[in-house]
Amino acid sequence: MYNYNSIEYKEFGDARVENIIITFSNGEKREYPKGVKLYEIINDVKKNYKYEIISARFKNQIISYDDALMKSGTLELFDITTPQGNKIYERGLIYLFQTCTLRVLGKDTKIKIRHPIDKGIYCEIDKKVTQKDIEKIKELMMSKVNASLPFEQLETSRIEAIEYFKKLQREDKVKTLEYTISNFVKLYKFDGVYNYIIGDLPDNASILKYFDLTLLEGKGIVLRFPFTHTNGKIIEYTNHEKYVNSLEEYAKWGELLNINNIGELNEAIIKNGPGEIINLSEILQDYKLLSIAEEITLNKDKLKVILLSGPSSSGKTTTAKKLALYLKTLGLRPHHLSLDDYFHERDKTPLDENGKPDYEGIKAIDTKLFNNQIEKLLKGIEVITPVYDFIEGKKEFTRKLQLEENDILIVEGLHALNEQISTKIPKENKYKIYISPLIYLNIDDDNRISLTDIRLLRRMIRDNRTRGHNPSKTLSSWQDVRRGEEKYVFPYQDDADVIFNTFLVYELSVLKTFAEPLLYSVDSSDPEYHTAIRLLEILKLVLPMISTDVPKLSILREFIGGGYFE
Repeated sequence: MYNYNSIEYKEFGDARVENIIITFSNGEKREYPKGVKLYEIINDVKKNYKYEIISARFKNQIISYDDALMKSGTLELFDITTPQGNKIYERGLIYLFQTCTLRVLGKDTKIKIRHPIDKGIYCEIDKKVTQKDIEKIKELMMSKVNASLPFEQLETSRIEAIEYFKKLQREDKVKTLEYTISNFVKLYKFDGVYNYIIGDLPDNASILKYFDLTLLEGKGIVLRFPFTHTNGKIIEYTNHEKYVNSLEEYAKWGELLNINNIGELNEAIIKNGPGEIINLSEILQDYKLLSIAEEITLNKDKLKVILLSGPSSSGKTTTAKKLALYLKTLGLRPHHLSLDDYFHERDKTPLDENGKPDYEGIKAIDTKLFNNQIEKLLKGIEVITPVYDFIEGKKEFTRKLQLEENDILIVEGLHALNEQISTKIPKENKYKIYISPLIYLNIDDDNRISLTDIRLLRRMIRDNRTRGHNPSKTLSSWQDVRRGEEKYVFPYQDDADVIFNTFLVYELSVLKTFAEPLLYSVDSSDPEYHTAIRLLEILKLVLPMISTDVPKLSILREFIGGGYFE
């Protein structure tokens, strides 16, 4: 029996090899010779994992397959079902896809990595693509996977990297690198193609075997692969036409502002100053919200209930209140209701599969009470609506409400678009709004900024400001939030009458000044340290803006504070 409190040596021929103890995430301990390579450990334990190991973290540091472990410590292994492994898989797959697409369609092809869309990434292509091309690209990708081609790292000076990308006429890369303060940058090489990628990549292409391609006629290709919430499966593509059209509509905002990537944002800050960027961005967004208010007003004879929902930290509360102001200027009298006020009493909250209170599920809402009150309100009957006391965990009925001519309800909440919430409301009487920060700003054409990261930064800042939560608490709970959204929000976005984008092109520059101190406070021993570093890697590319010029009515104020509605 190995004594973990002593040093043991084992005989290997004439050599005496010191052993180390590796502790895995599940608490299991295994003994290995000092200097064991990561790939040797992976081969030893891979039968315990359903999917290939993509990446590993030893003593809270990312390591590669060939790294030797010289001391005892904790080893975390990440496959495609983990957030860490999935992000690395996505970056590697995109690089593989781009390389093969250029081989098939020609080196002059322009590929822009755009948005996540139905468990895939939408890639805009500037050439006509046929189904035959798709099959060729897939075949070439699989050949690279089967050949286990490596992703090689190399370090070069920033100036040399800029000159290299200038020769390729990659102004998106050049502008990003021009605002990078490091003297040296890390490039990757794959199949003879060099690229500047933000974040880690797999060691080689052999693990990138789970993917599919879907052609969007006249637009581009959806690169599909398993996401963290799909249990390692590639979900069959469903064309969410309204969502796709909204993404294209909002992408035009970037073109109008001439800000499509971080380099162009930094350039605009220097040349035009923050004031103009902020005002133009806010006007674009406000005009869209005003147009929604006008559509509602034009149909005021039949529309009586506005249902507004979206994922966490989308800006639902501010959007609902700003919409109410617009409706008032157009002659309507809006009344705000929050579904949170219709929570069941805490002792009646349903339990989840683990026996814990499920506050995210629709059964946590007293839908019967909500529907009965809405039905009465639409008939002109006065009701007393609840206000939920989150400290006591119960509803208090204090607010009298009766709808008269030109009155309209704005209902905001996680489940607002779910038909179960509004079964007693005739379809012609309700108008559904899905809101989310649909980011149209990339780092460059190859490196996208995740809209979930935007929401995470917003939430971290707000949680710290309003609830005193440290950053690690917000970061560690984020995956639970995401699972709730996958179940209760995203499936209903197609039911919306309109999709409203709450992203502001300048907001990363403002969020940077609030988020960086919080992220730097995450200790290197913290399990969320690498998420904090990943977010810092993005923020360091952006020039900062102070929040002084952000309007009091801005959706951004919901997170950074100092807003009109507080």
